Amino acid sequence: MPRVTRQEITACTRGAFGSGWVGRGELCAAARAAGARPEAVALLADLSPHVRVCGLPDLLLLLPDLPDDAAGAEPEPGSGA
Repeated sequence: MPRVTRQEITACTRGAFGSGWVGRGELCAAARAAGARPEAVALLADLSPHVRVCGLPDLLLLLPDLPDDAAGAEPEPGSGA
């Protein structure tokens, strides 16, 4: 299964922002509502319960090891890559 990417986190959490600071719970809820993969929700759920961010740039700073796109993701097993 491919790793979660910055683009995936951006797409699934975009709906959480716009009305001020949001925490881990709001980020997870937004990801679920956007139909995010369980791996993306789990990544967000692993953030500190004390985390509060006001936008995507702040969130992505907390996740520095995410690859930029699918090209940086791990290949799927059996894909021959």
